[in-house]
Amino acid sequence: MPNADADTRTLCERAVTLGARAARPLPAHAVVVDPRVALKCRVPLCPSYGRNLMCPPFAPAPADFADMLRRYATAIVVQQPIPLTAADIERRFGGADVGELHDDTGYQRVMADSQNAFAAVMSGLERQALAMGYRFAAAFAGGDCCLCEACVAAAGGTTTEACRRPFEARPSMEAVGIDVVATAAAAGLAVTFPATDDPVWTGLLLLD
Repeated sequence: MPNADADTRTLCERAVTLGARAARPLPAHAVVVDPRVALKCRVPLCPSYGRNLMCPPFAPAPADFADMLRRYATAIVVQQPIPLTAADIERRFGGADVGELHDDTGYQRVMADSQNAFAAVMSGLERQALAMGYRFAAAFAGGDCCLCEACVAAAGGTTTEACRRPFEARPSMEAVGIDVVATAAAAGLAVTFPATDDPVWTGLLLLD
């Protein structure tokens, strides 16, 4: 039987070694699930909705995830800096239309590189937890997955194609209905919304 307390400490230390700024343990029952998070995937409609296998409606619905969550004992909240400022984000989203957003290649590149690095941290932690005997370990990263230039679901609607990178791609916390701000706060970590000059990715590792 895994030693939960010692293993949680080891995994928190490993997260920092992999590049995270902070990793804090949290009882799984303290993870906050709110169906309104899923609503924000559709109001306003996210461009990745129905076009990314790590996003709704492909990700578990909040009610289904909440049922799964009740079977877990421990969670680890992980944060990693995003190398952008509030001014960068305002220039990107402040009144810009969709066409303008796609033209901002510098922003896109920084975000994708940072996001993929964080996805690697979370999938790496999951692999280590599995190796330690936590057979139901499950990791959740940040943002819509951008490991591939275009997801196999990008055509919209349903898809019969499998994910090209299943051992690396992970849904975000938001994708399954987790209130990231409230959950981070429960672990003693902050998420500022709207973003400030110190934005972070926030992810979650479930252990059992």
